[in-house]
Amino acid sequence: MKTIKKIILGLAFSAFMVVNVYAQPKSAIIENKDTKINWAQADTLYTFQFDSESNSWMFFQREIRRFNEKKLPIENFVQNWSIKHHSWINYLKVNYTYDEYEKKIEEITQEWNSNFKNWVNANLKTITYNGRNREEILFQEWKKPTSEWYNIMKYLIKYNEIGKENIISVSLYNGITQDWDNYKQFNMEFSSPFTPPTNVITETWLNMEWKKEGMYEIQYNVRGYRTNEVRYTWNQGLRKWVEGLKKEILYDKKGNMLEYKELRFDHKKNEWTNFNKYDSIYNEDGYMTEKTEFVWNRVTNQWDVAGKFRFTTDAKI
Repeated sequence: MKTIKKIILGLAFSAFMVVNVYAQPKSAIIENKDTKINWAQADTLYTFQFDSESNSWMFFQREIRRFNEKKLPIENFVQNWSIKHHSWINYLKVNYTYDEYEKKIEEITQEWNSNFKNWVNANLKTITYNGRNREEILFQEWKKPTSEWYNIMKYLIKYNEIGKENIISVSLYNGITQDWDNYKQFNMEFSSPFTPPTNVITETWLNMEWKKEGMYEIQYNVRGYRTNEVRYTWNQGLRKWVEGLKKEILYDKKGNMLEYKELRFDHKKNEWTNFNKYDSIYNEDGYMTEKTEFVWNRVTNQWDVAGKFRFTTDAKI
C-alpha cells in the first residue's frame, strides 16, 4: 500500500502543495518499497553531477543524517555545492519525530537563511493514527510575521472493511472562516481484496457537490510493484475520459527500479509521445549508485541527457 500512498499523497499535488515548493534532495528518507540510495549505513551521502563541458564528475549535493538509538533517521541535513565559492552551502534541513511504536508523527522542514545565517521554519507535516492506520495528515506553513504555524491543507484517510485505504479526502484551510473547505477526494477501487487499487477516481468539490475530475488506471507485477499507470481527465463537454499522462516502470529481478518513463498523450496525433525518463544502476546490496535523467527531443526524436548523478558515501569518485 505504501506505493499507492506515494502516488496519491505526493505526485497528485506536486504542483499545488506548499510543502513541495522547496525542492527536495536527490536522496530522501525512504519508506518500504521506495528506491534506496547508496547510504550503506553511513551518515553522509555525496551526490555527484556529471559536467559535460569538463567531461568530469563534480560535487552537486551532500546529505548528513542523524539517527536515534533505534537507528531511525531523525534529521536530514542538506548542503549544496557552490562552484563559485568552492564550498558547501546550507540548503535545507528536515527533522523527523516518531511515537513509541516507531511510526513517524512529525516532519519539520527548515530552509537556510543566508542573510541571517540561521535556519528558518518552512513547513510542518503532522500525522495522526488510529491504531496502526494513518487517519489524518496535516500540512502547515510557517508565518514569519507572527512566528506561528498556519494551517494549509489536510488529508483525511478512510479504510474499507479489510483495512485498506479506499477514500482520501483533501481539505484546504479557509483563513477567513477559520474552517476547512472541501477540495479533492480520491476513491480507490480494487479488483481483488488482496491487491493494491487498480483504479483511483479523483473528484473536485464544486457548487456544493463532488464532481469527477480524473482517473488513474494502475497495473502491478506479481510482487505488487507498480509497472504501468495511465491518468485521465474527465471532459465534461465530450462526456468521456481523456488520456493525459502515462507512466511505465521497469524493474530487475531483485525489485530495483531500472527505468521510469513518462509519456504525454498527443491529441492531434491521437498517440502517446515520450516526455521524460530516468535510468538507474544499483550495487549488489540493492542501493542506487547512479541515475541518468532524460528529456525527449521532439525535433530529433531521441532522448537527450538532462543530468547524470552518482551517489556514494565517499567524498571522491
